[in-house]
Amino acid sequence: MTLTGAIIVFLTSLAALPCSYTFNAISVLKDERLILITGLVTFTLVSGIPWIILRRRLQKVDSFFYVLSLLTFNSVMSLIIALENDGLIAEFMGSYLREGEPYLKTAHGTMMSYWDGIAHYALYLMMLAAVSWNQSFYDVGLYWIGSFGYSKLVLLLAVLMGKDGVGWPLLLHLPCVVISALMSVRFFHEKMQEVKKFKSHISSQDDKEDTKLLSLRKRPMDVILLIYYSFAICITLFRFTAVMEGNVSLVQQYKEKIEPYLSDSLPYPKAQLMINTLYFIPYYGLTIYSLIQPGQSWILSLILVHAGAASQGQFSYMGSSFHYRTPYIHRVPQTALARIIFWLVNGILFILPQIAAYCSLNNAKFYFLKATQSCRNGQLSSGTPVIKKTD
Repeated sequence: MTLTGAIIVFLTSLAALPCSYTFNAISVLKDERLILITGLVTFTLVSGIPWIILRRRLQKVDSFFYVLSLLTFNSVMSLIIALENDGLIAEFMGSYLREGEPYLKTAHGTMMSYWDGIAHYALYLMMLAAVSWNQSFYDVGLYWIGSFGYSKLVLLLAVLMGKDGVGWPLLLHLPCVVISALMSVRFFHEKMQEVKKFKSHISSQDDKEDTKLLSLRKRPMDVILLIYYSFAICITLFRFTAVMEGNVSLVQQYKEKIEPYLSDSLPYPKAQLMINTLYFIPYYGLTIYSLIQPGQSWILSLILVHAGAASQGQFSYMGSSFHYRTPYIHRVPQTALARIIFWLVNGILFILPQIAAYCSLNNAKFYFLKATQSCRNGQLSSGTPVIKKTD
């Protein structure tokens, strides 16, 4: 696949600008059902443009290539929503935000739209370049699945809990959600195949001797990650108690003086902390186990997915805590102590998952080696643990 296809997808995504401006100017598009039908027709046309242009080429085209045209188009639409919410542009999505999805005209909705329009768009371009040059893009895909899936899960739960209710335009998210679900199956499958190949490569090496395994205290990066995951479990439960209005003095003081956004009347922080408690805490436990007991290759995919989810969640949460659409009493207080603690806690929750993902990609062999005890004279000894390559 040459760059021609990639350029076509890129130009197709820019069609979101004239489309949004035109639809905003059509006064008849005030009914929710008409908005839904118009959106679905537009998505169909956008997805079909690359196929119509490239269908006669002899080269085989990855099906995900056509999917990217819809995803990039959707990202540009999200960026337009964010820019209009902040007053940087006008007359593009105002009507849609009023009649279609008013819950996006919030601080959290704005920050989610910024992330979708910038970060997700960058990930799409990376995958588009990889597809164009027949290179692997599954690690980037898993990161995107975590980020995209998390944002949609928070949005859906917040809408169900919110006062605006569920309208027909919410179904416009369905095509992208279905696509992400189908692609997640593919990405996980390809990652599993990659894991099997790496295991075979290790097993086929001539060096079959056991290698000494450094104890956990001699692996400083793993110690840092172990401390982080333990901290993340505690702070997640702590903030979940706060957002659920737990009657604990320390929790109430923290919510009032450090993160008053947890008391916001909109359901976004509550939805986010509920999801973090339900999904992140089990992941933290599994990752702690993988650090203590090396050889858990299945955790590699989850590390990438969590890194994407954590980055999206923390970006939206931190941005919303300062955004002008958040009521002043729910923004981070102006005191130096509050700002320091806020950035320290949320910065750790944002940065450490990215470091964990980087380490997993650059030291993947650690997750393919199994710790065992050394054996002397047919009996287990209490000597130095060793690493044994798994089959």
